[in-house]
Amino acid sequence: MTQNLIQFIKQIVPFTDEEIQDIQHLFVEKTLKKGEYWVKEGEFNSDVLFVNKGMLRSYFIKEEVEKTFDLVIENQIVTATESYSSGLLSTDYIQAVEDTYLSVITKDNLEVLYSKSSKWERIGRIIFEAYTLEQETRIRSFIAETAQERYERLAKDQPELMQRTPQIYLANFLGITPQSLSRLRRKIISK
Repeated sequence: MTQNLIQFIKQIVPFTDEEIQDIQHLFVEKTLKKGEYWVKEGEFNSDVLFVNKGMLRSYFIKEEVEKTFDLVIENQIVTATESYSSGLLSTDYIQAVEDTYLSVITKDNLEVLYSKSSKWERIGRIIFEAYTLEQETRIRSFIAETAQERYERLAKDQPELMQRTPQIYLANFLGITPQSLSRLRRKIISK
């Protein structure tokens, strides 16, 4: 269990060092090289990933076109939602955009934590609520905002993500083409 993950956990719920030490064996550290996949469509994987360093993207393919719906960097969590929540094969891909160092816990081990202490259940609830709010905000942005408004909000809220994400994935995440993203950037710079 890495210091990043310990700090992340302790920011949400105040655990003692002993409580953290008791559960460290439930997490394993993994590395993905840039371009490697954690899970692909048609595979089952219900692990929960904490990004210590690097970047992952989640996407699906529709009509032979990749649709990026999540970009995750340090101190964020991701999972293959269908596998985790419903026990189904994934319809998504999780791929490393950069060399990525992860702390991983299986769903079974996470259930062990939940049964051990209400503190762990609280962490799970808080993380789930934050993720749900983030997804709802993203859905609303696609309904109510222009591409420029989505771009400007992302630039304000997550500037590091904007700087690190390759243009093709960033455009896809914003729901526009790379060419439209270039035009949008030029327009904003010329203001």
